[in-house]
Amino acid sequence: MHLGTPALMDFYRQHKDEEHLVLATIIATEGSTYRKTGAMLLISRGGDFEGLISGGCLEGDLLQHANLVFDSGAPAHLTYDMSAGEDLVWSLGLGCDGIIHLLLQRLETGRGREVFEHIETAQRGRHAVLLAMVVQADDPGVCGRMAALDSSGAESGDPELHSELQEQARSWPDWRAQSTGGSVQGQAVEVLLVHMPVQTRILVCGAGPDALPLVRVLDELGWDVIVADHRSAFARPGRFPAKCTVLQSRPEKLSESVDMKSIDGAVIMSHHLENDAEYLRQVTMAAPRYIAALGPRARMGRLKEMAECPDRLVFGPAGLDIGAELPASIALSIAAEIHAVLNERDGLSLTGAQHA
Repeated sequence: MHLGTPALMDFYRQHKDEEHLVLATIIATEGSTYRKTGAMLLISRGGDFEGLISGGCLEGDLLQHANLVFDSGAPAHLTYDMSAGEDLVWSLGLGCDGIIHLLLQRLETGRGREVFEHIETAQRGRHAVLLAMVVQADDPGVCGRMAALDSSGAESGDPELHSELQEQARSWPDWRAQSTGGSVQGQAVEVLLVHMPVQTRILVCGAGPDALPLVRVLDELGWDVIVADHRSAFARPGRFPAKCTVLQSRPEKLSESVDMKSIDGAVIMSHHLENDAEYLRQVTMAAPRYIAALGPRARMGRLKEMAECPDRLVFGPAGLDIGAELPASIALSIAAEIHAVLNERDGLSLTGAQHA
């Protein structure tokens, strides 16, 4: 899934007119760390920031180092060693036993900004992006150079990095970030490649009272949420978070208002059997990775029969078994199930889990 790209780009849009910004990127990790390679944090001159490199314990110190980069304009490498001895020196007492290596660079007109403009445009057009960033070089002035390639073929940034991006894009990666070698101005460099996937898009069919907490949770995750309902009393944008798309649409007309092929998941919850069956019919034709419907198992069987999709996997009752009964806890269980399915996880407790 994404590295917090939607929130990062929202922050960039809010501060893009400022003369300078500083981008902090995790370029390598060792051991146990809160965030992994490729995680980013964008900082304004006033000390506002978006993103995380830790659970909030390192960001305050990072801002002090960012001020030096703001003043000098020179990229800087920074290492946080949270193994026992170093951790005690900082008096942070984190106990993570990991090491984080970061690159801090100043973004200004002509250096980095055009790449962020490209990422912003690509995300709006629902194109995935491959970002290349020079993270190690003998010439410090080369560090921080960036280029981007999106899934439409558009390029930006340093032309010397484009060939590496084209090579990686022969098959769009399922990895999040990785390092590779490269050459810039005739010198060997280390390049970090970061894959920024398209923002997750979820369709919620039904805008009744129990849809409100679900949409709020999905919006908080940074996902693109579309809410559809044929009832004008419920399909009102003011009831939902501002970034959500709210549509008044009959179920059979849904595909006229929504690009169904762009949907990653759908939750059907209008609580009207015939309407839910039509929503299900429309959604299954698009074949998103996750489809769920509220209601008991017996109702699910009838829905699938009416929608003529008896063999299609539909999660129902929707959500993980966390003992949920009220709308807020049901929303939590559904959001967790969507997250697990889209990340190909089992949704079980992390205690004893062996996931990487």
